[in-house]
Amino acid sequence: MKNKSVNLDTILSKELKNDGFRLAFDEHRFYLQIARLVSDLRARTGLSQVELAKKAGVSQPMIARLEKGDSRRTPTFDTIFRLLKVLGYTMSIHVQKEKRKIAA
Repeated sequence: MKNKSVNLDTILSKELKNDGFRLAFDEHRFYLQIARLVSDLRARTGLSQVELAKKAGVSQPMIARLEKGDSRRTPTFDTIFRLLKVLGYTMSIHVQKEKRKIAA
């Protein structure tokens, strides 16, 4: 039996046509972007997860989950705002129209 090569881009392109999959994919990508942002900013400021957690009034495990992009327990905007403030940043929100509507 021959191994069949599968292209991830082809599979993803097909799956993204499914509204439920696309919604979950976009949501997880959003949380990963926040995770990377907080992790990068924390590294730039030289704070440890413990130090950031203490200054922001949250737990270190919460910081670790956030930086991993764990979307099962998502932080509130209030928490993200506080973390960014401690890191010396503020938050603004930019929205744009979807190219394709998701069925209700």
